[in-house]
Amino acid sequence: MAKILNIAGNNRWADYRRGSLSISQILTYQVDSCSFALKGEKPVQGSEVIIEDTAQAEPRFFAGIIDRVELINSKAPLVWKVDCQDYTLQMNKKLVVETYLGWSADAIVRDILNKYCPGFSAAGVASGAPLVESTGTDFNYIMPSECLKWLCGYIGWQWYVDHYKVVHFFDPGEMGTPAPMSLQPGGRFSNFKVSIDHLGLRNRVYVLGGSMLSDLQTIEWKADGAARIWVLPWTPRECSLQVGGVVTSIGVEGVDEEDTKDYLVNTGDGYLRCSAGTNTPASGMTMALSARQSIDVITVVDDLASQASLAALEGGDGVYEHQIKDDTLVTIEAAESAGNADLREWANPKTSGSFTTAVPGWSPGQLVAIELPERGINSDFLVQKVVISLSEAGVWLFTVEYGGRLLGIADFLKALVSAQQKRKMNDTKLIHKFVYGTEAIAIQDMLLTTVRHRPWLVEACRSSALTMGG
Repeated sequence: MAKILNIAGNNRWADYRRGSLSISQILTYQVDSCSFALKGEKPVQGSEVIIEDTAQAEPRFFAGIIDRVELINSKAPLVWKVDCQDYTLQMNKKLVVETYLGWSADAIVRDILNKYCPGFSAAGVASGAPLVESTGTDFNYIMPSECLKWLCGYIGWQWYVDHYKVVHFFDPGEMGTPAPMSLQPGGRFSNFKVSIDHLGLRNRVYVLGGSMLSDLQTIEWKADGAARIWVLPWTPRECSLQVGGVVTSIGVEGVDEEDTKDYLVNTGDGYLRCSAGTNTPASGMTMALSARQSIDVITVVDDLASQASLAALEGGDGVYEHQIKDDTLVTIEAAESAGNADLREWANPKTSGSFTTAVPGWSPGQLVAIELPERGINSDFLVQKVVISLSEAGVWLFTVEYGGRLLGIADFLKALVSAQQKRKMNDTKLIHKFVYGTEAIAIQDMLLTTVRHRPWLVEACRSSALTMGG
């Protein structure tokens, strides 16, 4: 059992400078980093680095790529400061040029990994992700990590690449695994810090979204026998028309040919008219237009428990109001989801802090129970960052940063917004993908064996013949 510092396939632990190692693990897709000092031969930038301790249940502490090497001691032996990033750097070697229409987000991730990320596994990509419901998802020379980040923002999932080049793409509701221990009085931790912040507190959120189509509504009126054009009370969408109980054909003015439709609707100015070849409806005839109208998406959501708690503490109604403006929210359900997600994060005072422990097994995304009533804390919090260091005595130390809210941390993990949140019409794009290769051209000599007379000899013979014939 031993500690291993593998650089480009060679174990350099004997050259490691004690007390210099620091590994930073951050929540989800954010890039993990590592730094250490090394004596002797300079490591090559771009080399793979793997740090392991075979005495641990989970031996691998870091794996990634060297992105910077700096000389910090020019006297013999030379000492180099080495900075590394996780495998995200290597994952972004190729740019994605693809258009996806009607694909599920997890299928898109698998396709990107298969085509653009050789050596990376999709074993951690969860199935059942929502469909990407935009008119088309265009990745026009984009790094794979940015593509995955965009998809996460669209459907509310998360992603990261682990120490074995396995890409994980998942619902954040699956993040809440228990931490290795809870914090209780007399526990194995030190340097405990906590901060409670009321900044940004709100428990009533008004959500002002984009626009959506209403349910079908019917407008009825009586023809007067003279009018051939009628102004409508609102701009119609997805129309159908009955005149005297008979279904007629209806088109859009400026889009459909007039001689192919009985009636035309103008969706800009909001009127209906007869086509040139349609007879004027007789007086008293019932005209019934069924259509949808564009309406604003507006809703309000409340956290009643937070309001009651703050009212008891401060007096008054305990209401703190806030608004969200986002024209990509095109359904009431999506607007309510966005509002509730905001409440889950902001309806209670924000708590954050840190502590240090020698207990192994910590990673971002875990839930740690902190039961320290004498500090005024007795709740669960999200592990947001873990900094791993190795003491000069060879003991692994874990500095854990936690955060979240005093209430509702489990809900905070599950929410972001449904796929409808980012449903927005995109401009049509044409993406060009050029594939370059090498073509071989063969050149060779060819011998012609046909006998030909030189033209001056032929002409000379003809002149002689004419002379003799004369």
